[in-house]
Amino acid sequence: MKILTVTNMWPSASRPFWGVFIKSQVDSLVAAGIDSTLYEIEGWRSTAEYFRAMARIPRLAREIGADLVHAHYGYSGAAALGVEVPLVVSFCGDDLLARPDGGGGYTLKSRALVHLSRRAAHRADAVIVKSEEMRRIIPEVPDVQVIPNGVDISRVKRIESAREALGWRPEQKVLLFAANKEEPRKNFPLALAVERRLRERGVDVRLEYMFGEPHTKIIQAMSAADVLLLPSFHEGSPNAVKEAMAVGLPVVAAPCGDCPELLREVHPSAVAERNEYAFTEATARVLAANSRSNGREVIESSLTLEKIAQRVIGVYERALLRRRKAA
Repeated sequence: MKILTVTNMWPSASRPFWGVFIKSQVDSLVAAGIDSTLYEIEGWRSTAEYFRAMARIPRLAREIGADLVHAHYGYSGAAALGVEVPLVVSFCGDDLLARPDGGGGYTLKSRALVHLSRRAAHRADAVIVKSEEMRRIIPEVPDVQVIPNGVDISRVKRIESAREALGWRPEQKVLLFAANKEEPRKNFPLALAVERRLRERGVDVRLEYMFGEPHTKIIQAMSAADVLLLPSFHEGSPNAVKEAMAVGLPVVAAPCGDCPELLREVHPSAVAERNEYAFTEATARVLAANSRSNGREVIESSLTLEKIAQRVIGVYERALLRRRKAA
């Protein structure tokens, strides 16, 4: 099967973490036998790149003899609407959920993106979303598959000596916030509030912030920490949660994205309401358990890169079959 992969997120030397989860999925599809050609829309350079892509994508699909186009993210899906072959669109999170503006609403740009994403979803032959929360945004669209990002368990393993290597005191509890604290959607102030409230109770605890570090450093921190905090307002399928699970790090997350589904069978871990009291209580209970979680078992059962790749290929096959029947 020959696929044209269209994305506006792809890692590079200058942006090594940009769209790494998309590259991981594409690599796993190639390993499973898919012939994938990449078309990257460099939308970060200029919005005009999306308009150029609208003409280039259909032409490239014809040139390589693509059986199907798979677009990642709402902007990419909108740019690929002119293709003649079946179109699969994967939405990643804020392209359907919008981006909070920090004042209780959503940014104007993200509201426009949601409009474009809905248009792409209605035009696509199949749609992939990361969570049930996202699927509920487009209930009128048929064949929406909930397929989260997979985890490369060969690269994400607990490092036993991580705490010593980082120089963290063994008796101190460490809360890890593995996201951009400047991004309002990630809700860093709530993580700070949990640290403060636990200290007021006499818990020897500190909040460790980590973002933009090499992947190996983040896995080291996850191996050493006691709890991952994810108090976000919106998520798709947060990789931080799944990677924490893969190293056995307990998680306390807000009920966003697919966190409720991911953590349902993970112990100790918790999904807590997004307020200081509930988040602090949940974190205190998880810390009191004083153990690693069974998260890796959950990942191995259904969320490895290989298993997710097979589910994506199933979406391709159904989209192709539906188009043939329609013809």
